[in-house]
Amino acid sequence: MNTPPSISASASASASSLVSDDIAESIRVKQTMTSLCRLSNISPSETALMERMAQLSCKSQQKTATLSSTPPPESSDESTISVEEEKESFYRRALPENLVSFTSPEGRKLFKESLNEGFAEGYFNLAGNFTVQSEPAYCGPSSLAMVLNALEVDPGRTWKGVWRWYSDELLESCRTESDLKANGITFDQFLCLASSHAQVIAKRGKTATREEFLRDIRYVTQRDDIFMVLSFSRPALGQTGDGHFSPIGAYHPETNQALVLDSARYKYPSWFCDVDKLYDSLQPVDVETDLPRGYFLICRRDAHMDPSLFPLVSSPVLHHHHIDSGVQSTVEAESDNEAAVVDLPERPADVFPTKISCNKGAISCCSSSK
Repeated sequence: MNTPPSISASASASASSLVSDDIAESIRVKQTMTSLCRLSNISPSETALMERMAQLSCKSQQKTATLSSTPPPESSDESTISVEEEKESFYRRALPENLVSFTSPEGRKLFKESLNEGFAEGYFNLAGNFTVQSEPAYCGPSSLAMVLNALEVDPGRTWKGVWRWYSDELLESCRTESDLKANGITFDQFLCLASSHAQVIAKRGKTATREEFLRDIRYVTQRDDIFMVLSFSRPALGQTGDGHFSPIGAYHPETNQALVLDSARYKYPSWFCDVDKLYDSLQPVDVETDLPRGYFLICRRDAHMDPSLFPLVSSPVLHHHHIDSGVQSTVEAESDNEAAVVDLPERPADVFPTKISCNKGAISCCSSSK
């Protein structure tokens, strides 16, 4: 595009005028500085230095004046950056008064006494493998990963690099990833998932007696080869949220309190709770399944599961156990108010699960070679 002659001439004249003004100003400054230096008996080298400094000062002032006289660019919608309002966030929750924080002076005292009494034998295995759930709804997979690592179960698949290790995102349930992140897993789905990696006994809150629950807590906290994971209702304990999974880490006989290693460490610390209140928290019905919650006893496949741990009351409520170190597996699942028994063959040692598929009334597991 050609520039009109009138505009070009005007621009040239303006440029020439600016150059002439700069030259005239430089000459004026030089003459003034020379006169001053002669009157002050300053050496020629010092005179030259002062002249140079004066010239630089003049140029700086001219540049500042030019910039200040230049109008700012007009704002436009394209240059406007919309800032999304910051979402409400939280830094932890206050623990209800009926619970004792593990790190409080009282909590430390309870733990020391539990350890001295021999009711925290599995704590260090769990603490050394403690896993904070990677998603707000991953309490189930996170608790299971913690227990499996504490039992030193080889997952048979790589985690990262060349290392085989359990993490909650690697434990695949029958739910899609988006559904799992939004809703977590149910009691039955946790059982199905856990049974693909270890021996499991599951007990619903409505069938396990209060005495049976206490007996099982005392049993597992005196050993380091079997662990208990609770599926409980947070509101029943005065906490916010709904259902939650977490393992038991210790038991204090004198006060009848159990230590819950809360997998949502960003929300609550680990805490001691009265066992009777814990038992009551297993009773509320899960709105998704219309069944109460409960707890799980988990040990390695090659370990001997004490027969005394089997449910005292047989019922059409899903529970799973291995007999004679995994030679036979039996599952009872609720189906039309009748107990459905499914025999699962022993899984070869060189076969590891890659995906679990759970259906109400039946369990089917897909596996592939390592």
